[in-house]
Amino acid sequence: MAVWGNLGAGSEVLSVTQKYGGVVLGTLVDGKVVGFIYAFLARYRGRLVHWSHMMAAAQGFRDRGFGLRMKRLHRKLALAQGIPSICWTYDPLQSRNAALNLHRLGARVEEYIPDCYGHFESRIERGLPSDRFVVEWQIGTARVARRLAGVGAPSTLSVPAVNETRRNTHGLLENRRLRLGLRDPQLLVEIPTNTDEMRARALPLARRWRLETRKVFMRYLEAGYRIDDFASPDPATGGRCFYLLRRR
Repeated sequence: MAVWGNLGAGSEVLSVTQKYGGVVLGTLVDGKVVGFIYAFLARYRGRLVHWSHMMAAAQGFRDRGFGLRMKRLHRKLALAQGIPSICWTYDPLQSRNAALNLHRLGARVEEYIPDCYGHFESRIERGLPSDRFVVEWQIGTARVARRLAGVGAPSTLSVPAVNETRRNTHGLLENRRLRLGLRDPQLLVEIPTNTDEMRARALPLARRWRLETRKVFMRYLEAGYRIDDFASPDPATGGRCFYLLRRR
């Protein structure tokens, strides 16, 4: 409740999940739970997987590597059960999640679902459509092993960008132009680095970002591109962040 503002799963559900094939993990600091993963057995495209329904770290304990450590342990437990893949959803506009899921872990985006969960009370969503990427983490592959070892995919920022952006008078990023007909082998899609701040300060702009990126990602996934990597804000990106798309 501390993260989303509502109860996602009761204690009895967590207990049953843990006993019968799922995984419930927690990170403890001084005896207090400051992070957790909740995953259950499911089928995705006909294959048995762990569906990682929820993962979070408490405010004040983010960006400390707890999420990566929990994901590593989840991978170890799933492999021991003979589960080849872990799947989950995440908000495409959350840059911190994108960096962990795609770049650090080597998961891959499989589909884009508009308004995946419908309307639900959430401090994070703030009333926006709950669009989500579905990602699959094929935990036994060499690709994933390389990413977990810190070997990132070769990527470049010197490729065309689908969206041209600028800062508005409030210092918030906005799209000036979307190019939906590009056919280059690699493309970039920029997203804001501070989505939560934007939702708090300028909800109409955050709603525009939701609808505009929905159009972009669905268009290029349908055109045969794969969302292959994510570049986090750092000196090499000028403090900006980008998805890297590659044509299959």
